[in-house]
Amino acid sequence: MSEPLITAPSDRHKLWWVPNALTIGRIMVVPILMAGILALGLRQDSLFASVPIVGGLFIAATATDWLDGYLARKWKVVSGFGRMIDPIADKLLVAGCLIALVIVARGSWIFMYPAVAIIFRDILVSGAREHAALTGRVMPPTKLAKWKTAFEMASIAALILWTVGRATLPFDDAVPVIMDMSRSVGLVLLWLAALLSVYTGSLYLRAAVAD
Repeated sequence: MSEPLITAPSDRHKLWWVPNALTIGRIMVVPILMAGILALGLRQDSLFASVPIVGGLFIAATATDWLDGYLARKWKVVSGFGRMIDPIADKLLVAGCLIALVIVARGSWIFMYPAVAIIFRDILVSGAREHAALTGRVMPPTKLAKWKTAFEMASIAALILWTVGRATLPFDDAVPVIMDMSRSVGLVLLWLAALLSVYTGSLYLRAAVAD
């Protein structure tokens, strides 16, 4: 995001609060989305065990990830709070979904290892950015980091599709080919995201501590 262009409250767009509200809303849906994924994946009765709820919340959350920044730039209401809260919302969404999916997979290593790598990387990079900011250095996202994010979101979408498919059929061995493929595609993308997480995380860390 660019520097704020608003110089006085009276100059603000009348809907100046919408971008930050969308970001906060994205944070608020994370626990609901987690509850829905867990309920569907573990086949438990729950208010949130609904395919439309889980699918709708995930689509809405990913859409607002783009929409809040777009509106803030278009209306020239980019703020320090927005720059701070937006990456936090993104990381909470990714971490929440990955934790729920690992639980659904009953801690299978093929799910758990890349998920842990991604979550740990995000925590380390957040610390590295804070350290860099204290020393006056700016660490903008790299192209590889953006690809990492794209792989993360695509993998989560595919694995949610797999979870929904398992929940809507009576037996695991009855999962159709498309659901089986969604699991395979989701895992491939998840591991690619994890590899990029480790690599880009090391670059950020080295940049943060460089003299």
